[in-house]
Amino acid sequence: MLALMHQDSFKRAIAALLLSCVCFACGYRVIDGRGGLGVDFDRIEIRAFENRTSEPGLEQMLASALTEEFARRDWLTPVYSKGAAPGDLILVGVVQRVHVRPSSYSSVALALEDRIEISVDVEVRQAGSGDLVWEHPDLNVSELFQSSPEPQVYESNKEQAMRRVSALLSERIHDELFQRF
Repeated sequence: MLALMHQDSFKRAIAALLLSCVCFACGYRVIDGRGGLGVDFDRIEIRAFENRTSEPGLEQMLASALTEEFARRDWLTPVYSKGAAPGDLILVGVVQRVHVRPSSYSSVALALEDRIEISVDVEVRQAGSGDLVWEHPDLNVSELFQSSPEPQVYESNKEQAMRRVSALLSERIHDELFQRF
């Protein structure tokens, strides 16, 4: 009886060992997305976008969100154009349009929510050669914000929505750069 229990424990130990080997040898590993760019790049220079809209400061808001996104993801280190070490890649863009329109209304036809849509053209080039690495013309992102009859409240809500759109655009730009479908 004791030999049978010993043999059963031995089989369980072997099964556990095999299961461990399968789990640890399955090929899961941390992936560095820079390999998708074709060449090993370490730094990206994020330049303020050209702003062709009537929204002052939107280009700086977007550049700040992009810098934060690249720093957070840590696949490419964001650098500044006036820095000592230039970037391997340069990200540039143009804010083409900002469109605000009512999205929902109250029962007395007052706007309750507005939708802001921001459209940008963006591209990434190699710093040395100027070769195009990635581009996305007419990239659009929109966000709802609460409307208000008070101008200060309305502008504050709109600015918060522009910050959220800038963050969403930054995520999309980062993700599309590394996915490159």
